[in-house]
Amino acid sequence: MMAGEETHVSSAPTMLFLSIVIGATILVLGWLIRLSRSQTSNTAEKQSKPKRKEPQAAKKPPPPKPQKQSKTQKKPAVTQYTHQELITTLKGHTGSITGGSFSSDGKHFITAADDRTVLIWNADQFTQREHKSVRGNIEFDYATHIRWMPNSKGFTIFKKMENTIAIYKVSKTSAGMIGNAQEFSNFPKQEDEIADIITFDVAVTGNIIMTCNSKNQIVIWNFKGEVLEQFDTRHGDTYSATLSPCGRFIATTGFTPDAKVWRLKLGASDSFEGVKRAYDLTGHKASIYSCSMNADCTRMVTVSKDGTWKLFDTDIEFEKGQRPYQLLTIPYDSVDQKVMIRMSPDGRTVLLAVQANLIFYSAITGEKLNVINDIYGGDIIDVMFDPTSKQVVTLGDRHARVFHNVAGYIAAVQDLEQCLKKSTNSAMSERIKKQIKEAKAVLAGVKKSIEG
Repeated sequence: MMAGEETHVSSAPTMLFLSIVIGATILVLGWLIRLSRSQTSNTAEKQSKPKRKEPQAAKKPPPPKPQKQSKTQKKPAVTQYTHQELITTLKGHTGSITGGSFSSDGKHFITAADDRTVLIWNADQFTQREHKSVRGNIEFDYATHIRWMPNSKGFTIFKKMENTIAIYKVSKTSAGMIGNAQEFSNFPKQEDEIADIITFDVAVTGNIIMTCNSKNQIVIWNFKGEVLEQFDTRHGDTYSATLSPCGRFIATTGFTPDAKVWRLKLGASDSFEGVKRAYDLTGHKASIYSCSMNADCTRMVTVSKDGTWKLFDTDIEFEKGQRPYQLLTIPYDSVDQKVMIRMSPDGRTVLLAVQANLIFYSAITGEKLNVINDIYGGDIIDVMFDPTSKQVVTLGDRHARVFHNVAGYIAAVQDLEQCLKKSTNSAMSERIKKQIKEAKAVLAGVKKSIEG
């Protein structure tokens, strides 16, 4: 019994210790569970409480939503261009216009556009209320340049995609009206596809076509597509090349401050024999943008980056070393803009095209006579006088616009008045006085029709 009692006494502390450990563990677990529940409760309370809003600046009310237009609502009408000297606007192209040309007899005008069409107009109908055109199609391509052939029975173009020249024949109806246009021949494709054609023209004599590319190369072709001559303009950068209206000269302008003129050597039956340097037009202090000649090549004008245009007397014997005479030097505005210059066939009017504006000058006195502004949304790409010098045609956007050359009538009176001062006998003076009276009457009639 004593032994059993000793065993009981020795196990009592162990049981006590285990009870304490178990109790402490239970208390710790209970405390941890309670702490966890307390944190969860606090988090839920924080989330349930609304956040305090910071004061904000008063917001502007949103703009009202635009109301959807009904399908039946009409769009605002496009404002059409109007001007008191505008004769008509030639419409019909759906793409940007790229070029235009009068036939040598002045009866027809042709336009080309990048919509792959050409339109042929009857120039006699420009002053009428309605005028129709004949449409021709350029298959799978379009014309960047276009010119009438010398006989006015066809036209030639430069094709953009094929990079070549093509000739088209124009048929006539039984009534003698313009009929269909059909491709007659294609020249060999240009070897240098990198060089862009900047100028394209057809001589009224000699049966030749001239092209000038961006590599300063003038190329002379015959109507069979054969290259007759090729030479460098020596401008460094060529801006323009012009075949004279008389068909005897080529004039070029560019980075250099001089215009270079070459003579076309023609033999029997106007056969081409070569090109020879004739003379230079000097006097400018900077690059020359472009140049132009009158119908008989006795007058020539240039326009330069130096802010002036010049008039030269080119009725000279250059073979004997005679040089052109400088007649006028006239300053102009818009020096920072590229300028085109044109001279009327009768040599009395000088025209500058700057962006979408026309500025008319007298070639007799140098006086600025007229200004027509904002003809297109974009720039004027080309401008020309009709063969009679009575009308001016501009090309731009999708249209050609035809204007009265009012400045030309004023310059004609100025020219006759100067001739009267130089007359040497009474008979000549009386004849000139009569011409002045007639010219003033015509001018008054044109102004009256415009104002009316």
